[in-house]
Amino acid sequence: MHGTVSTKLDFVVKNERLKHASTMQQRSRFVLRLPSFFQALFVLFCVLGLGNPSAARGQDSVPDHTRPRPDSFSQPVLIEFKGEINEMLASYFNRAMDRAKTAKADLIIVEVDSPGGLKIESLQMARRLRDCDWAYTVVICENEAISGGSLVSLGVDEIHLNPDAKFGDSGEIGFDAERWAWRLIEPKIESYLSRDARDLAESKGRSPDLAEAMVDSDHLVYTKPADDGENEIEFTSASSDDKLKPDPPWELVIESKTGRFLTVSGKRAVELGLAQGHESSRDAIAAELNFDLETLSVYKPTATDYIVDFLNWPMISGLLILIGLIGLYVELSAPGIGVGGLTAALCALLFFWSHFLGGTAGWLEVTLFISGLLFIAAEIFVIPGFGVAGITGLLLLFASVILASQSFIVPVTAEDWNRTFTSVAVTVIFGCGFLVAAIVITKHMGQLPIFKGFILDARSEDDLEPSEAQTSISDQPAVAVGDQGVADSLLRPAGRAKFDGRVFDVISDGSFVDAGTPVQVVKVNGNVITVSEVGVTG
Repeated sequence: MHGTVSTKLDFVVKNERLKHASTMQQRSRFVLRLPSFFQALFVLFCVLGLGNPSAARGQDSVPDHTRPRPDSFSQPVLIEFKGEINEMLASYFNRAMDRAKTAKADLIIVEVDSPGGLKIESLQMARRLRDCDWAYTVVICENEAISGGSLVSLGVDEIHLNPDAKFGDSGEIGFDAERWAWRLIEPKIESYLSRDARDLAESKGRSPDLAEAMVDSDHLVYTKPADDGENEIEFTSASSDDKLKPDPPWELVIESKTGRFLTVSGKRAVELGLAQGHESSRDAIAAELNFDLETLSVYKPTATDYIVDFLNWPMISGLLILIGLIGLYVELSAPGIGVGGLTAALCALLFFWSHFLGGTAGWLEVTLFISGLLFIAAEIFVIPGFGVAGITGLLLLFASVILASQSFIVPVTAEDWNRTFTSVAVTVIFGCGFLVAAIVITKHMGQLPIFKGFILDARSEDDLEPSEAQTSISDQPAVAVGDQGVADSLLRPAGRAKFDGRVFDVISDGSFVDAGTPVQVVKVNGNVITVSEVGVTG
């Protein structure tokens, strides 16, 4: 660590005392209106420092996670950490950390090249690195560790940056639906991220003020040489609203100028004490940390990780939903278990498998999905019509798909709402696509070549009587519109019907028809016969 962290400038301390005195005068006026018992309780509260938020913060102590660097390492592991930070990258990182712990690694090197991404996932990975007590942790960066990438880096024991690398700029943004644009989040929400950044930096012996300046564009940082004359730096901060400026030799860190999120080069990061060196390549860090490069185990995304990442794209997930629903509809529209059912099962398996490994799905989502299917099946086969069971089943399916697409249940932050909005929009769009497909399939079942193989007959050729087998679809005599017969099997909507003792493959006009129900031909198009219940117009 290059430098020590100062507490406050003298002018800031005087300011705080004046503010504190003014605040206590207001409190004294408030206390006079309280009953004596509550007055005593309030006084005790203030004496203990609990009634003064600034005092409470001053007494807060961040756990110290600093530790000396070991002389050498025998089981070094390097984790490639590249690209946008999302649920998939976080899930891959956690699997890599678990794998390294199982391998009894004593050194974790995270090779970062990231423009940032999701806040929650970034903080979770930073805390995991901070709390890693079984291995020494180091970040190396050749290109950039911006936004979430810099937050993750704050959790390690040492940061080594290429002199030209970019580091910082961790301000949080959210999508404004009213203006349809990305904007900086509200200061109230920003304060939580500022607190997290400060705690991460302080726990590893770095300047919390510099970390906060990376998050808060109004947080100013000043430096001056240390009193011992060495090239050490002290830090302090002042609000942009405060017109006072510290006297020389204090100088403003130009990268923290008002309106800017602190972003520094690797060279500047070392000067300010955010980073510990410039050994950003693998061979350079091996020489610096004293380990044999041949013993370094490199963990990088596998083919499975890339497949999971691909399947987790919203559009691909939506396509899986669409194809699965079409397969399920085709299967329910024809007797037996055919290609439609297998296709639906495969799509559901791929969807939940990819989201399981992507870190957004769990057994709750699977349970909701299966429950939804059971409710829909009950509506179709047990409870005639379309009522509570069917609607409940659809809602359960919808909820399972939405929850499986995000790592939280109830959205809280702007980032959460953005994620939920995307999931809902994709699901609704592809759901509407399914409705269109269902209408087309219902009206043209049997005509579309792609769907002919999706249907298995309710009765095989061996189940038919000899006289019936002669009138199979390959040798069907013509029937006329208006001919009446009886449904020989359940039409949902495809099935069989008898006309004058002969059996024909038919399709209903869209409604399910029970076996034994009188039907009449309403349309004949080639070998596709459309029927409806007698007395019901199509």
